[in-house]
Amino acid sequence: MTTYFQLKGDIKDVRSIQETQNRVNEIRLKVLEGEVTILQQEVRELKDNKKS
Repeated sequence: MTTYFQLKGDIKDVRSIQETQNRVNEIRLKVLEGEVTILQQEVRELKDNKKS
């Protein structure tokens, strides 16, 4: 039978894993946002070059 302290430890572990995953996801999001910004700039430059 699982004890209270085992469950408490498991919950702490799960919470820690979730926090780590959240940080990883935030970093991924920032990287993707940066890539989108770069791509938007490149599209603008291509459009400007077509007009010229």
